[in-house]
Amino acid sequence: MVAAHRHGIVATTLLIALLITTAGLPLASATITDHHAADRAYQVEPDPPNNTTVVHEDPATADDDGNVSEVQGWLSSRLGETLVDCSAGLEVGNYDACNQSENYPDWLDKYVNVTRSSDSETNKTTEFQRARENQTEYANDVQRFRRTVEQYRAARRNGNTERAQRLARRAQRISRQVNETGTQLTRDYRTIDNGTSQNLSVAVTTTNATTQNVTTVAESVSVAQFRNTTITATAADRQISFTDPLRVSGRLTMSNGTPLADRTIVLQAGGQTRRTTTDGAGRYAISYRPTLPSLDTRRVSVRYRPTNQSVFRSNRTSVPVTIRQVQSNVRAQATPQRVGFGDLVSVFGQVTANGTGVRSIPVAISVDGQELQLTDGDRVRTAANGRFRQAQQLPADIDTGRQTVRVALPFEDRALGNATTSVPITVTSTPTVLATNVSQQSVNGSAVGGPIVRVEGRLAANGEPLPNRTVTVGLSNSTTDVTTDENGSYTTNVTVPQAVFAGQTGSVTTMVGVTYDGTGTNLESSRRRASIQLTVPTQSSGILERFVNAFGALPVTYRLLIGLGVVFLVGYAVHRLREWIGLGGTGNSPSEMPMADDGESATDARARSRSLLETARDRLSDGDSVHAVGLAYAAVRRALEYDFDRASTYTHWEFFEAYRERDVGERRGTALRRLTELYERATFSQRSLTTEMASSALDEARTVADRDGQSTADESDAETDPDPESES
Repeated sequence: MVAAHRHGIVATTLLIALLITTAGLPLASATITDHHAADRAYQVEPDPPNNTTVVHEDPATADDDGNVSEVQGWLSSRLGETLVDCSAGLEVGNYDACNQSENYPDWLDKYVNVTRSSDSETNKTTEFQRARENQTEYANDVQRFRRTVEQYRAARRNGNTERAQRLARRAQRISRQVNETGTQLTRDYRTIDNGTSQNLSVAVTTTNATTQNVTTVAESVSVAQFRNTTITATAADRQISFTDPLRVSGRLTMSNGTPLADRTIVLQAGGQTRRTTTDGAGRYAISYRPTLPSLDTRRVSVRYRPTNQSVFRSNRTSVPVTIRQVQSNVRAQATPQRVGFGDLVSVFGQVTANGTGVRSIPVAISVDGQELQLTDGDRVRTAANGRFRQAQQLPADIDTGRQTVRVALPFEDRALGNATTSVPITVTSTPTVLATNVSQQSVNGSAVGGPIVRVEGRLAANGEPLPNRTVTVGLSNSTTDVTTDENGSYTTNVTVPQAVFAGQTGSVTTMVGVTYDGTGTNLESSRRRASIQLTVPTQSSGILERFVNAFGALPVTYRLLIGLGVVFLVGYAVHRLREWIGLGGTGNSPSEMPMADDGESATDARARSRSLLETARDRLSDGDSVHAVGLAYAAVRRALEYDFDRASTYTHWEFFEAYRERDVGERRGTALRRLTELYERATFSQRSLTTEMASSALDEARTVADRDGQSTADESDAETDPDPESES
C-alpha cells in the first residue's frame, strides 16, 4: 500500500504539472530538480564509448566553496608544475619542455572561471598569464642566444672574421634582452609563490642560473672577439634640472691609453638619450636637460656604443646626480570650433619650461574624457622647440554640445612638473542612415511553428560605415539586438511570434521595425519600418486543440477546480488499478523494499557494484589501468551511496570525509583513502598509472564494498581480503 500510495502521488504531481502547462494557470513557476543528473556525474557504464575516466563536475559550474577551493588548488598545481618544468628544461637546453603542456591555456581558462569570485589574495590569474608570456619570451631569447653563439663559434673556426664579429654583436644584444626578461620572470615567480600554495623557488633558482650562464658566455664572447676600451665621465655639477642642465665630459681610449676618435658616446637617463662623438684626442662633452627621469634618479649612464664593424668592446660608466623639479607650461588651440562625427579636429600648441621649449615629451589630448591617440596607439610628442600638433577625426562616442579638449603632460614626480590646459569646442549631431531589407526564409521553423524572417541592412553616417553599433529589430512584441560588423552591416534571423498569424490561413502582412539608438553619442537615432507578406503555417483545429482553447477561455477559478478534480479522479483510478492487478500487496514484497531515488534497491545497488568490479578486472586484464581504476571507484560509490541517501553530488574527497565520519572501522577507511588517491591520480594527474597501482585499487575497492565481511574485517587487521573469484 505504501508503494502504491507513492506512485499515486507521483502520478498526481505529473498531472498537475501537465494541466498547469497546457491550460496556462497563473501559478508561481516551480523548478523541478533532476535527481538523476547529479547521479550520472559519477555513473560509469561497463563499456562507455570513447571515455576512459569517470565524469566529474565542470570547474566552471562548481559553486560549492569546497569544490571551488579543491579545483582551484588542482589547477594552480598544474600551472605551477608547467612553469617549473619549463625553467628546468631551459637550464639544460631542453626547449621542448616549455611546449610539452598544451593544456596550459585550457587550465588557465578554467582557473579564471573558478577564481572569478575569489578574493584578490588567492586569485593569481594575471600573474599566471604574465608568467607564461614572459616565460615564452624568455625561452625564445635564450634559444636565440645559444644558437647565435653556436653560429659565432662556427664562423671563428672557419676563419670568417667579419661574420664572427657581427654574430658576437648580436649575442651581446640578445644577452641584454635575456637579462631584462629573466628579471621580470623571476618577479612573476615570486609573486605566484607568495600568493598561492605553489613552491616556485626551484623555478627562480634555475632561471637565475640560466640568466647568469648567458651573461657569462656573452662576456667571454666579447672578450675573445673584441678589444678592451676605457671610458671616463665627470659631471660639472651634481645638482641638475631642466633650467640647470647636466654637463658631462670624459675620454675614450684603448686599454693601453691610445685615444679613440670619432666614436659614438651615448648618455641615457629616464628613457631619453643624448649622443655625441669623440674628438681626435678621444675626448667628448654632452649637455642634457632632464625632463622625464623620476626625481629619485641617482645616477646617469654614459656608454660607448661601437658599430657592428668595430673591433672594440662597448663600455660604460655613470655619474651621480640629484634632480630638482621645474614647473612646465602648456598652451593649446583647437580648430575648427564646431565639429561633428568624422570631422578632422586639429589640436596644436607648445610645452615650455621657464620660456624654453621642451623637446620629445608625450602629450595627452582628450575630448569628453576620451583620449585621442595616433593610429599606432601612441601619444603625440613635442618637437625640438616644444611644439606639437595632432589632427584626428572626431569619434562617434563623444556626446553633442559644448565639450572640452584637455591637453596634459601625463606624468608625475618627474624632472618636469606636469601641466594641463583646456580648449572649448562644440560637437554637433550627425544624422545616421539605416538601410533595411526583410525577406522570409521558411514557413515553419521554431518551437512555436512560426515563419523565419531574415532582417539585414547597413548603418552609416556621412557615407562612412558605423561598426560595432547595436541595432534593435522589433517584430510584434519581441525584440532582437544585433551588432554591426566592420562594414556597418547587420544580419539576423527572427522567428515570427504565433500571435501574428494565429487563426490566419494562406498569408498575412506584418511590420518589422529596425531602430538605432544614438543616445550618448554625436550620432542621431534612426528608425526604419518594413512591411512583409508572410506565408503562414497551416493552422490545425483538432479536438485536443479545441478542448485546450475552450479550457483556457474559462475563468481562472473554474480552470483550477476542474483541474484538481481531474487530478484526484485519475489518481484514485490509478490507485485502484494497481490494487486490482496485485501491485498493492502487503508483507515483505519487493515493492516495499528500501529503494534508491531511481528505483534501485540496496540489493540491486550491491549487485550493480559487483558487476562494475568484474568489468574493472576485465579492463585491467586488457591493460587499461586508468579505465579499470575509474570503474572500481564507481563500483564503490554505487555500493555506498545507498547509505548516504545517494549523495552523488559529493566530490571524491568530500565523499571520503562523509564516509569517514561514520563508524566504518579503520581497515575500510584506510582502503577508501588509498582508492580515492589512486582514482584522483588516474583521473586528474599527468603522471602514469602502473598495472600494480590499478590492481591495488581493485583490491581496495573490494575491501570497501564488501558489506558482508564488514564486521570481521573491522575487528581484526590481520584478516585478509575476500578472494576476488569468490565474489562473483
